[in-house]
Amino acid sequence: MKRRIVYVTMLTMLSLGVSAQTQQDRLTQHVYYLASDSLRGRQAGSEDAAKAAAYIVGQFEEIGVKPFYEGGFYQPFKKFDNEYKNVVAWIPGNDPILKDEYIVIGAHYDHLGVRGDVVYNGADDNASGTAAIIEMARILKARQDELKRSVIIAAFDAEEIGLFGSDYLSSQLDVSKVKLMMSIDMVGWLEKGKTLRLNGVKTIKNGKRLLSGEAEKIDIPIRTKDFENSILTATDTQGFATKGVATLHVTTGIKSPYHQPEDDADLIDYQGLDKVTDYLSDVTLKCATDPDFAPSGKVADIHSNKKRVFDFGLMASLNNSNLRFPNAGFMGKPRYAFNVGLTSQINMGKTFSLEIDALYDYQDAKLPSATAPFEQYSRYHQESVTVPALLLMNAGNVGFDVFVGVGGYYSRVLRSSESVNLNQYGWAWCLGFRLGKFKIEGIVRYQLNPLFVEGPNARLREGQFSLSYFL
Repeated sequence: MKRRIVYVTMLTMLSLGVSAQTQQDRLTQHVYYLASDSLRGRQAGSEDAAKAAAYIVGQFEEIGVKPFYEGGFYQPFKKFDNEYKNVVAWIPGNDPILKDEYIVIGAHYDHLGVRGDVVYNGADDNASGTAAIIEMARILKARQDELKRSVIIAAFDAEEIGLFGSDYLSSQLDVSKVKLMMSIDMVGWLEKGKTLRLNGVKTIKNGKRLLSGEAEKIDIPIRTKDFENSILTATDTQGFATKGVATLHVTTGIKSPYHQPEDDADLIDYQGLDKVTDYLSDVTLKCATDPDFAPSGKVADIHSNKKRVFDFGLMASLNNSNLRFPNAGFMGKPRYAFNVGLTSQINMGKTFSLEIDALYDYQDAKLPSATAPFEQYSRYHQESVTVPALLLMNAGNVGFDVFVGVGGYYSRVLRSSESVNLNQYGWAWCLGFRLGKFKIEGIVRYQLNPLFVEGPNARLREGQFSLSYFL
């Protein structure tokens, strides 16, 4: 009810031509419109998202910023045969040389749409960020005479379904001219989030000093992080960062009920959003006016296309193991197993890598009875130190590296429930993917030499689901 009253009041003020709005009033207006039920959650590529885009265009036209492309503010693009559109404006700089360099500020305007009969309005995610870039455009346009570098203001479509809008813009720009890309994503909860988080400060030369200095001027609490490193979340920096551009992910955190129906406009901290907008405008002005501003040349591991020659980390696996009887063409029922230990990877160019691990390996299997192999079992288990060596081949990149591999392993048995060969060996193959410091792979191992010293001709087979983290 409170949200509806505020929204109706604001529309009434606009209809009466009341012009004495503060920046906070305008931010409130933007969020309440973009996160209204009438826009039905702004699902990417939908008519509702088109209404949001038209609203942003209207605001840019009122402010007086120019379309970046000759065809107008809209930058249409296709993905999976669906049509989407970014809204891209710019404010040209004035320096004869630096005006050809860009500072890009961006925020996605799409959200999750309607699920069932429930509207996901996405007030914090990301009507808040969209409102911020509109008002930043107003501030920067008013101070255009100060700009040396040009500023691009981009409202992205299709972020929620794969960062497609920002990725498309990054593919159309000459990224060598982009000195910084700033993604403003969920900035409406400063009071409860306590700080404004700035991720990626080490991609900027003297980034922490620059950002902290501007924060002190308006007394806004910030928390800086050297690089983005989460593989569970991503923002519109990705398309630029993977091309070597300095990037900054700006957010008040995930205290809000993002991706929930409760993410409504009446929960936004508008006083905090006002302060965030002022701060980010000051930062953008600093970057666009300081001739010495420059990227550091450093990129987060999750965005880097370069592989270290040697990676070292930790590995853990949940497995199942069973006994094969080659002479009988018979395989016993599996039981659960596990291993933990150290992993290393030697990268030999872009295509091949060598993985060598050192693991504590616990294997458990059902040993069938000689008289009733299909009905009676005893338990066999062993503990060993296992050293696999796999040659990996990169099979492609779909936002992360996908690989296949083949190789062998050696195990030295420490303890076992039966009399077995203490030295065991076999071959293995794997399929997996790597994203940043994390690697997930499925591995299957087949023992080649006999397991038991005496008794049935058996071999161990083990299937593993492994997670590695590189330090």
